[in-house]
Amino acid sequence: MNKDQAPPYHSLLVIDDHNMIVNGIRLLIGDWFSVFYHANDGATGIRLALEHQPQLVIVDQVLPDHSGDAVAREIKYRCPTSRILAYSFNVNATSILKMFEAGVHGYVIKSENDAEFEKAVTSLLEGKDYFCKEARTYIINRIFPEEERPGLLIANTGFSAKEIEIIRLLCRQKTAREISREVYLSERTVEQYRSNITRRIGARNIAGVIRFALQHGIISLEDL
Repeated sequence: MNKDQAPPYHSLLVIDDHNMIVNGIRLLIGDWFSVFYHANDGATGIRLALEHQPQLVIVDQVLPDHSGDAVAREIKYRCPTSRILAYSFNVNATSILKMFEAGVHGYVIKSENDAEFEKAVTSLLEGKDYFCKEARTYIINRIFPEEERPGLLIANTGFSAKEIEIIRLLCRQKTAREISREVYLSERTVEQYRSNITRRIGARNIAGVIRFALQHGIISLEDL
C-alpha cells in the first residue's frame, strides 16, 4: 500500500501473550489499519475492546488469565459491531467448538500460511465468516452428526444449477472475486446471488450454508 494512502480499515486489536506472533501480525496486516492495539491477557483485551470498539479483534484460544472463548464471548456481547477472528497453535476440536459457540466470526490455525490468514481477515472485514478447513470439519461434525448425514443424491432444493454451483463454491469459502472467475459473472452479481441464497436458506453464517448443502447432498464433507 502507498505510504501516502490512508489505511482501508480503522482499528485492529490483537489479544495474544506471544509478542513474536503479535509482531508478525503487525508486519503482515498492520498497515491495513489506522490504529493497532495489543493486549497480552484477556482482561486487558476486554478493557481495550470496550474502550475502543475495534473493527476487528484477533484473539488467541490460550491466554494467561482467561480462556479465549470466554474473552470472545464477552467482546461479542459488549462490542456487537466488532468482528472476531480466533486462532490457535493446534487443531483441537474442543477449542474450535468452544470458540464457535462463543460466536466468533472466523477461526484459523497459526500454522496456516500468510495467504490463508489474510483471506480470513479480509472475509471478516467484508462482513463474512471464515473458518479454516479443520475448523469447518469439527463444526459440521457437531451440528450434523454422521448418522444423520444424507447420501449424495441432490434433493429438489428449488435452486437453479447456477445457484447450486455458487453454493458449492461458497461452502469452499471462495471469495466473490474467485467465484466470479469460475462462474463468469461480475463480483456484484455474485454478491447478489450470495445474499439471495443465504436469505432463502435462512443461514446466518457459512456454517448454515454448509449444513444446508450437506443436508441436501449438494456437497460432501470430502468437498470441504
